[in-house]
Amino acid sequence: MKRAAQRLKRNPDLAMLSDLEATALLTRASELRFDKGDVLLRSGDIGESMIVIGTGTVEVKQGDRTLATLDPGATIGEMGLLDPAPRSATVVATATVIAYEITREQLWAMLAEGDSGAVKMLQGLTATVCARLEGVNKLVQEEVVRPKGNVFSRIWKKVSAKGRK
Repeated sequence: MKRAAQRLKRNPDLAMLSDLEATALLTRASELRFDKGDVLLRSGDIGESMIVIGTGTVEVKQGDRTLATLDPGATIGEMGLLDPAPRSATVVATATVIAYEITREQLWAMLAEGDSGAVKMLQGLTATVCARLEGVNKLVQEEVVRPKGNVFSRIWKKVSAKGRK
């Protein structure tokens, strides 16, 4: 658990967590195990949780296309904590993965208790979501100001390309 907490703190969204806060978050989470090829999250399913990769690697996919490969410490499904909307991508284990799932219900309970780690996690995830939204807004603004052909096709290509970096 201590090693997973250290990896969690390498995530830029969660770097502000103390060792104690990171460990406490993971202690409240459900530990999950996935074998190579298992699906952690499926596109279209309703999101109700976030998963922290403890060990192993995963690929984020849309259809047959790989958008990103993520290592230990990465979080997936963050929007599920904030918005009960369908998942936007499928995440598949590329090796054996030990992961920690934090549900929206657990997060809200921790926030109600005044848990400082939960507050910091929410701040970090909110900043990330806002940065992503700002990036999409800039893409849309560029297309509105200087449209060249099929606007939505180009925006989709740019958004998808950013996910692969």
